[in-house]
Amino acid sequence: MKKILYFTIIILLFNCASDDGKPNEETQLLGKWQVIEHLLDPGDGSGTFKPVTSQRVIEFFLDGSVKVNGNLCFLTTEIGEKQTGTYEITSNPNADTTFDGEIIPDDDDCNSEFYKIYFDISADGHLILWYPCIEPCGEKFKKVD
Repeated sequence: MKKILYFTIIILLFNCASDDGKPNEETQLLGKWQVIEHLLDPGDGSGTFKPVTSQRVIEFFLDGSVKVNGNLCFLTTEIGEKQTGTYEITSNPNADTTFDGEIIPDDDDCNSEFYKIYFDISADGHLILWYPCIEPCGEKFKKVD
């Protein structure tokens, strides 16, 4: 009986894992997000996110794909032909980036095979896309589905 008790305790100890109370970033990312704010810095660091009105939506799928109802390569409020790409969660201590992940648009969409859009999920639950601009520029999204 004593052996069974020790064996059970050992199994329980090895099967317990801590997630620090944080939701899985990919699970949190999946679904539809609608743009609500834009950041366009004038070059002096004074830029802040400003509200925008748009039906622009980006959607993340479990298979690692992403789709937007407009141009994926540029910060815009316009919608139009859908563009697609792939995403990868990169937030780990060994990653080369400080962002939560990156989006790589499909070939030919952004005229560069090296084009990447970085993203973060903010503490308040918003998705922020960071575009490769000379000055900081980004879009803030709220989860809609």
